Amino acid sequence: MLKKSWLLIISLILLSNCANAIELHFNGFIADEANLLSPEIKKDLNMTLLDLQKKSGADIAVVTLPSLNGKTVEEVALDIGRSYKLGAVGKNNGMVFLTALGERRLRIELGLGLEDKISIKTLENIRDNDIIPYYKKSDYQNGITRGAYVLAQTVANAEGVKITMQGKCPPALGASSQNSSSDEKIPGWAYAFLLLGAMFGGGRRRSGSFGGFGGGGGFGGSGCSGSW
Repeated sequence: MLKKSWLLIISLILLSNCANAIELHFNGFIADEANLLSPEIKKDLNMTLLDLQKKSGADIAVVTLPSLNGKTVEEVALDIGRSYKLGAVGKNNGMVFLTALGERRLRIELGLGLEDKISIKTLENIRDNDIIPYYKKSDYQNGITRGAYVLAQTVANAEGVKITMQGKCPPALGASSQNSSSDEKIPGWAYAFLLLGAMFGGGRRRSGSFGGFGGGGGFGGSGCSGSW
């Protein structure tokens, strides 16, 4: 009887967790559940993040939510990084860039493989100088776009690779920024080859129209949060 009671309690806990789980619909590396980004911006960011993935194995998930549904932004970002297995296997070089519109909270979560390569101070500077100034003006699209580009370049520098920025990075509105926009473009003919390579690359979880994330998912709770 006691054993059955414990099994019932465990089942109820598991069902409760499933009910509270936030379901994401990824289009490439972006899950824009709050509908803050235009299709063109999503395309440009996806191609930039795909280039980063192909050259370093690193994954950056850009996620917007209308609400955290009672959870903390830290809990949700950590769950995304682990559940979707961001970063390459063995490298765990994933990152979550999460914006929760209802609570006016954001989180940049680092995978274990990036903790020793990117300082929290660097993330705080990006938060304060590149992202939040736009958020305070309710210009979420430009804030997310600039934040994603700057974070992609930061990860590329940490991994020792050079990436091509697709699209235009909005200018910084904050006091200072060490990153600037790039006028480089991925040629149109290369778009199809990159897309096909990602779709048919082995061993990756599928995500939207791209090949998916790398299968890492090692996250220890290191990163920075913010509000506006």
